[in-house]
Amino acid sequence: MTTTTVTLTPRERQVATLLAYGYTNAEIAERLSISVRTAEMHRANAMRKLSAERRADVVRWALDHDLLS
Repeated sequence: MTTTTVTLTPRERQVATLLAYGYTNAEIAERLSISVRTAEMHRANAMRKLSAERRADVVRWALDHDLLS
């Protein structure tokens, strides 16, 4: 995972945070009132930008940015 500054869109940030909390794509879609496919795309874009290969990488990013309480 990259350590440089990464800019996520607000929606990608929301999706990445929910992903870090353990939500599935379907749960993220329902929670944000978007389609599952849209949630999948936001997840893929966020993971690409973060150079994240797995959910644990997203959790680490969220922790590093104080997004998990």
